[in-house]
Amino acid sequence: MRARARALLALAVSAALGAALSCNTFDLPNETCDPSKQHGGQLSEPLSESACNRCLEDSCCDVVGVCERKNGCTEIVSGVHACVLHEGLGGARAETTCAKPLDDMKEADDAYRCMRDQCGGPCGLPVCRVDQAALLIHSAECDGCFASSCCPELNACYGSRACKLTVECIVKECGSSFGSTLVADALVGAPLTAPADAGDLASVCPDGGAPPSGLLGVQECVRKCLCEFKDNDQGLPPKDPAQRSIFLALQVYRCGVQADCGSLCTDGTDGGGDATRNGDAP
Repeated sequence: MRARARALLALAVSAALGAALSCNTFDLPNETCDPSKQHGGQLSEPLSESACNRCLEDSCCDVVGVCERKNGCTEIVSGVHACVLHEGLGGARAETTCAKPLDDMKEADDAYRCMRDQCGGPCGLPVCRVDQAALLIHSAECDGCFASSCCPELNACYGSRACKLTVECIVKECGSSFGSTLVADALVGAPLTAPADAGDLASVCPDGGAPPSGLLGVQECVRKCLCEFKDNDQGLPPKDPAQRSIFLALQVYRCGVQADCGSLCTDGTDGGGDATRNGDAP
């Protein structure tokens, strides 16, 4: 009986070990790699080169190692990465152009795509995808600029119905002047600050109406919408002013200003009409 029990135990242990060894948890890279040579640097807080390196070593070591053995491959990958990072908010728009050198070497293409797909966030690549509920911003070109440059801001905004309504109101209210409004605020270099507390908010939006000229550092059509929908989330407002709908909407607008979307949003079309055709505009 004991012999049979021991045999069954040995069989169970053998089966468990076989299953464990077949699990991806025990997969080890076939290559050795030094990922520090394959990214373009220039990462600023909260990103860091060490976090990017660590992710590449954990997730892309095989393709990085293969690339290292190919003459010129490392330089191509790091050059493409540096090119995208250099474009800042315009990185997503420039990525296709920056990535042209990848067409000439499969190993470089594989290494960069792994960096992008597996480590895009830690390595500062534009991998954010805009919430599918987001409506068209003014025009195709204008929307493309906001989507590629302001994805995190748009997604944060769409977590708040009041912010969503505010952004749609801005596009509609500014209408055909939306692009020139963005350009004007970019030229002025306005601070585009947000009210820090309820007292400040009351002074910025007196009696629930539009604030006096100059406050918030944005144009009239933008200020009007920021104040008009500031209370549409109802209930107790977030303790952190940065999470209030008026500030989230302002972040979207400010990003468009800083990304120089103004020229791409100036086409003489009525942004409000586009929003209405694409869904439930306010």
